[in-house]
Amino acid sequence: MKIIDIINKKQTLSFEFFPPKEKSNIGNLNKTIDDLSEFNPDFVSFTYGAGGSTRKLTLEISAKTKNSDFSSEVMSHLTCITHTENEIIEILNNYEQSNIENIIALRGDLPHNSNEVKNHIPHATDLIEIIKNHSNTFCIAAACYPESHPESLSEESDISSIKLKQSKGADFLITQLFFNNNDFFKFRDKAIKSGIKIPIIPAIMPITSTKQIRKFTEMCGASIPDSLNKKLETSINNDEETTKFGIEFATNQIKELLENNIDGIHFYSLNKSRSVKEVINNLNI
Repeated sequence: MKIIDIINKKQTLSFEFFPPKEKSNIGNLNKTIDDLSEFNPDFVSFTYGAGGSTRKLTLEISAKTKNSDFSSEVMSHLTCITHTENEIIEILNNYEQSNIENIIALRGDLPHNSNEVKNHIPHATDLIEIIKNHSNTFCIAAACYPESHPESLSEESDISSIKLKQSKGADFLITQLFFNNNDFFKFRDKAIKSGIKIPIIPAIMPITSTKQIRKFTEMCGASIPDSLNKKLETSINNDEETTKFGIEFATNQIKELLENNIDGIHFYSLNKSRSVKEVINNLNI
């Protein structure tokens, strides 16, 4: 089932996972998926080669989950910066054969080895166009940044890029992580005023480690508000205390989002179930 058809009917709940670096660790991932399945998510997504995992593993896990007894829809990530168009077409054919109907189209992080960059498909908008021209089988999601993409020249150019994703065929958007809801609300207002009509789903990452979240935000260009940063500093060497506070913060953040007519909530789970489960139970959703 295409995820956009679900979004058009209800406020969605979804989780993101990443394939492990080693196949021997798939059991831990499966346990997390099982733990969170009790909340009947509308869809789950699997990242593409994140954290050093193989890209082939993304397809394998996506296909296995899609064709199992798991009741939720599956969305697979696909990046383009290190692929040729022929390689992308081959991947799309594999997805079709595996009954994968939903893809989130991303440029992908620039690899450390510049030789891996092929420049055949330099932007996510180009990837979206290739997917759309290849087949109408797929529902296509795209990324957006409430605080603008770190490589954008301005907020206006960032919005223009998102509009292009929409015109090329993106069906809905999922945000990068953020911690200030006003950033999301301002971004959403600007997007709608500019002519972006597709749904925008905010994505939340419950904090479990001060050092880790600082690293993540540096990579993706998200900011940590001063008040939150000061709180995190007090537990910089105590991940248990950070996790407890992260659950509280995410609960309050999502509560406010839910009160403001959002299209759904997407959790960056980091392949861990505890924080996500406690946040959802706190919200009674």
